[in-house]
Amino acid sequence: MPRIPISGTLLADLTAAARDHGVRIIDVAVVIETPHTILLLHQGDGDDFSPHRWGLPAATARLPHDQLGDAIRRAVTSDAGYDVAEITGYLGHHDDTVGGTTRRTFGFAVTVTDPARMHRDARRGHQWLLTWRNPLRFPDGATPLARHLASTALRRPGAHPQPEPAIAEALRAGAAGLYPLEAACELLIGTSWLHRDDFGCFIRTGTSITDGVTELAEIDWLAAIAGRDSGLLPCSGGENRTLRLAASIAAGIPVDLQHALSGLDQTSISLIVRAVRHANGQRPGHC
Repeated sequence: MPRIPISGTLLADLTAAARDHGVRIIDVAVVIETPHTILLLHQGDGDDFSPHRWGLPAATARLPHDQLGDAIRRAVTSDAGYDVAEITGYLGHHDDTVGGTTRRTFGFAVTVTDPARMHRDARRGHQWLLTWRNPLRFPDGATPLARHLASTALRRPGAHPQPEPAIAEALRAGAAGLYPLEAACELLIGTSWLHRDDFGCFIRTGTSITDGVTELAEIDWLAAIAGRDSGLLPCSGGENRTLRLAASIAAGIPVDLQHALSGLDQTSISLIVRAVRHANGQRPGHC
């Protein structure tokens, strides 16, 4: 998903929705951006329990007294050593459930008052990721969450629709003739999943043995869901639901429809309805 501008009661609505979904702990992770850079913080002690890594400023909301804005400012000031100028965008959320307790991390983009002047009491080492490079060059040890939110922050609302991923035709060729698999692949082609570098390891490629020329590709759906469950693929709630529905259509992986079909935006709903019809043999343009 692209960033969503902060307006009206959005922050309060996000907190209320999290509580309605049974979320017990709310965290924020913050992308501090300048016109050409994004801040990364050095984290971890360098041992087996807490290895060195590069992540984003973060804080836990002290509910019920905190608002999300309070946690965002605390992450920027206490964790990174800057002062918030403006909260510029909402970047989505992802959930982790451990021991029956759900923890939700909201991502936000902010600007700071003076990027060149870090507070003397800043608690972590840092570096600035250059955003004009394409693709982004993350340092070794950059966390999956930092990679995902930094990339999301650079996708602006109102931009031109993103082109189909380069792997799209190979996926279509690999699924050809199997309606559920065709439907699941088309569903993901219509989302941001196949534009993500960290999703590429779940796609296998090859060449058709029939003609020796046609490029084929297939998604390892079980591995992708396992990667999502283990935290390797941080994403928004809507992206999580779409991936799980696609995996269920393609590979029969069980999915909680009550949860998966709630909270989807209109674009995602349209893609999913189209995928269900396609899996039933009603291909777009053929019915």
